[in-house]
Amino acid sequence: MVGVDLGGTKILAGIVDTNGTILGKKRVPTPVGADPDQVLDVIIDCATELLRVCRVKEEEIRGIAVATPGPLSFPEGVVRDSPNLGWERVNFKEELIRRTGRPVIVEKDTNMAALGEYYFGRQRGCGDLLYITVSTGIGGGIICAGKLYRGHLGGAGEVGHMVVEAGGAACNCGRRGCLEALASGSAITRRLDEMVKQGQGQGILNCTTAGEQPGPRELGIAARQGDEEARLLLTQVAEYLGIGIANLVNILNPRAVILGGGMMLGLKDLLLAPVQNYVYEHVFNLNREDLIIECTSLDDDIVLYGCVAAVLKLLGQGTCPSVPLGERSRG
Repeated sequence: MVGVDLGGTKILAGIVDTNGTILGKKRVPTPVGADPDQVLDVIIDCATELLRVCRVKEEEIRGIAVATPGPLSFPEGVVRDSPNLGWERVNFKEELIRRTGRPVIVEKDTNMAALGEYYFGRQRGCGDLLYITVSTGIGGGIICAGKLYRGHLGGAGEVGHMVVEAGGAACNCGRRGCLEALASGSAITRRLDEMVKQGQGQGILNCTTAGEQPGPRELGIAARQGDEEARLLLTQVAEYLGIGIANLVNILNPRAVILGGGMMLGLKDLLLAPVQNYVYEHVFNLNREDLIIECTSLDDDIVLYGCVAAVLKLLGQGTCPSVPLGERSRG
């Protein structure tokens, strides 16, 4: 099957067999402006190249799963008012079926990630699980009583647009003070740009390649070198994440909160412990009992594993194989 993780800045495509083994992957930048037709062209080109490289025949492909940033209506697969893609209403599923002639499922990226964790991650089989990605944006996927919770029309899990600071920084969704506007990768990049314009952040600038804009990676380098401005900014980010996650834990009472996304995984050594400590200190004792907060073991491939689960369910195979971590990827 073909799995595609479509993000605001990157497209990760993979060919995966029905045992959950990744046969090959290709990562390319998302076209600037993210025009839907152009994005579809890139996805088809990536899949075609992977088929050739992995020596898989086109007729062997049983299904295609694409994960997109939300909001997304399900099962129609229509991207609606997506802040990270800038699309107002795009029937992505219908167009992909027309182009490929294959069974297609289009799901919100964080829902796919939640499925990937549930079927293939360290907490696989955990019936009450919350997945949160911290990357260019922030989003969530909810497993409730062993089933993916999508809400009435498919819009559940938009945790990045929970307000954690009334009247705070402007968000791409049009509101202010959203978690995404304060603690995402794009929020950090924006904050660092403001600092530089104010003559601050010299230690962070010293960790930045000439001509490039500092972001989460450079912030992490500076913090590890002991830069106080970098450490203070990360403390603020961890607190915002802690506020959001504590709210969700008190509302949903999950058994496990799994964190992923490029920024979270890249800054795991700096963010995970303070986020854990904040949440454990600010939730009800009952909801803290046995609560697991950890980063995913599936790294950047978590959405591809979710694509495997989604296609197998689409084809009527209700359960997914449990494959040891070390045997899951050949590509």
